[in-house]
Amino acid sequence: MKKTLIIGLLLNIQFFAHAADRPNILIILTDDMGFSDLGCFGGEIETPNLDGLAANGLRFTEFYNTARCWPTRATLMSGIYSNVLGNKQVTIPQLLKTAGYDTGMVGKWHLGKNPAKDGPIQRGFDDFYGTMTGAGSFFDPYTLTRNTEFTEVDEEDYYYTDRIGEEAVRQIEGFAKTDKPFFQYVAFTAAHWPIHAPEESIQKYIQMYEDGWEKLRADRYERMLKMGIIDKDRWPLPPREGNVKPWDTIEHKPWRIRNMAVYAAMVDHMDQAVGNIVNALKSTKQIENTLIIYFHDNGACPEHLGGNGWNTANNILAKAKKAGKKIAVGDVFDVPMGGPMTYGSVGHNWAHSQNTPMRRYKMNVHNGGACTPAIVHWPAGLKTKPGTISDQRGHVIDMMATCLDLADAEYPEEFNDKALPPHESLSLVPIFKGSSNDRDHAYIFNHGGTHAIVKGDYKIVREGRRPWALYNLAKNRTETENLAAKKPELVLEMATIWEQRWGKKK
Repeated sequence: MKKTLIIGLLLNIQFFAHAADRPNILIILTDDMGFSDLGCFGGEIETPNLDGLAANGLRFTEFYNTARCWPTRATLMSGIYSNVLGNKQVTIPQLLKTAGYDTGMVGKWHLGKNPAKDGPIQRGFDDFYGTMTGAGSFFDPYTLTRNTEFTEVDEEDYYYTDRIGEEAVRQIEGFAKTDKPFFQYVAFTAAHWPIHAPEESIQKYIQMYEDGWEKLRADRYERMLKMGIIDKDRWPLPPREGNVKPWDTIEHKPWRIRNMAVYAAMVDHMDQAVGNIVNALKSTKQIENTLIIYFHDNGACPEHLGGNGWNTANNILAKAKKAGKKIAVGDVFDVPMGGPMTYGSVGHNWAHSQNTPMRRYKMNVHNGGACTPAIVHWPAGLKTKPGTISDQRGHVIDMMATCLDLADAEYPEEFNDKALPPHESLSLVPIFKGSSNDRDHAYIFNHGGTHAIVKGDYKIVREGRRPWALYNLAKNRTETENLAAKKPELVLEMATIWEQRWGKKK
């Protein structure tokens, strides 16, 4: 008995010594944000906390997603290109828990509707505070949940983005009380519609957008050039999207200006919440060995709302009706957006400028929909020069392999007695260590009738029944020159890869 006890103690000592060497992992995901929204990517919105992480870390300018909310989340969690999180898939937190990690999630889940059956707790998270559905009021979130039970707002001045930051801090303080490393997933709903923000924060940005979206786009482009984020040769500014009207021809300018100011205030509050999270890591002495990786779920959103906001405003519509009041949903030009009795969106005109210099928007796998910035910060492990702007590429799918690599964990052939398909993820750790990844590794896109492959220097894109277009990303990151007619063999070669993954047999 004494010998067995000694062996057990030695194994525990070895486990915890090993755990201390592995980093904490914090993934921060934001919602429906444009390529140039952050200050460190050329934006005018105040984001000092994310800018600070970038200045002391690494920036990706070629980091991909699936171009839509829930497929990005399913793909991120499973390491498999997915439009849903299936029963035969395992998640990052489930595997990291088996490797000795504590786990926690705050924010938007969007991978199941019932927190007692298909929520974060059933998928490997020890603690969860957030929302199950894809959107909702920031003052009274739809499907607000703590762990496995639906809950309600609990304070008068409740604002969801701020609360996400507070709950993330609570989890971080709890993680610090153990000897285990942690995995935390913070999924902000900012800046997804409805555009909601405290009035004081909105007023801070009103004057900034009085010259309209064309001026905003031009200013951001020039700022990005000066910062070295882009260059004119490889990043030519594409023509204005066909559905975007010239600023001098549109009506309701004050209403539209306010919408963009609300959006900016939402991003500002998200950055403040990130600052609180970083401060919590510092105060608990966990910042040095915490890998923070920040990115967006897709590009800027062109959607305009109506009805019940695709079933996301049901709770506040019902409460308003009971109180004899009315919620202004959509483009109600005589009602200023941003307050709790509104439910609007920023719309396609401003979204075009938010995505500077990329083409298209959310729901489309051109780079305006499927390529967003990423920031990596890890004082103890990042070997690149602080402030580096990387020409390497990554994808949300790569979080699985990256986390397993850092946690010294394996991807099993089966989990909970179910056979698992192999993951399709590539570890980004070599990039963090100052090396590089193979550019011939293919990234594959399939969403809403838009398709793409990125491989080597090239990308093919297909919209609906249109033929494949081909772009040389090494020379033309903004997809302005279609080379398909000049290189039909390359198009066919890359299209074959897409068909093998997403063709009829899939």
